[in-house]
Amino acid sequence: MANNEWSKDEQDLLILLAKRGKKQSAIAKELGRSERAVNSQIYRLRQDGRLKHWLDYENAIILDLETTDFSADIGIMLSWAIKPVGGKVVSDVITKEELFNGKFDQRICRSLVSELEKADAVITYFGTGFDNVFLRTRCLILGIDFPLYGTIHHYDVYYTARSKLKLHSKRLDSVARALGCDSQKTPVDISVWQKARWGDKAALDYVLEHNELDVLVLEEVYNKLRDFVKVTKKSI
Repeated sequence: MANNEWSKDEQDLLILLAKRGKKQSAIAKELGRSERAVNSQIYRLRQDGRLKHWLDYENAIILDLETTDFSADIGIMLSWAIKPVGGKVVSDVITKEELFNGKFDQRICRSLVSELEKADAVITYFGTGFDNVFLRTRCLILGIDFPLYGTIHHYDVYYTARSKLKLHSKRLDSVARALGCDSQKTPVDISVWQKARWGDKAALDYVLEHNELDVLVLEEVYNKLRDFVKVTKKSI
């Protein structure tokens, strides 16, 4: 058999290993093929619809947070929004009462963790440096159990945008505009976030609306960029 020909058994094994999120180097070693040959075969299988992205086989959700500060020992979470890929947005927002009774973001941290525990994978935009670590820190401060390492996978779209696009800015709104996404982010008005910190109802409503729109924008960016990079399974 010529080296560039793949038997049905080889293809079936490759599909199985790819679904499990195995690295291409590991697949190549198990099949006795070069990484280049494995990469080419994966591309062909995706083109004819026989192999999907590993995230397609998992219950993946888009995640975004809105907070009062970038540091979780100073600020708190105002709201969160998630969107199962292809599904509907689910969200929660802090109340004025919680801001002043000393409970702060305890309830919404718990409600978000509860939703995360239903997922296999989380998709963020710079969640590695913000969303994931902010939530973990708040949970530890508040005494809330946070999902352990390896229990939920994570794909950060920011690093794909940074490495695969040449734009003046890698901010999500800049990427969305450049890619012609239907959904676009609303502007961040610092005065609104300041009012929301003190429980202003109109401000909290705006923050939540902004939050929910962010996950819609991120889903579009994710769908446009994910096939331009080999996504390895990492943990939140």
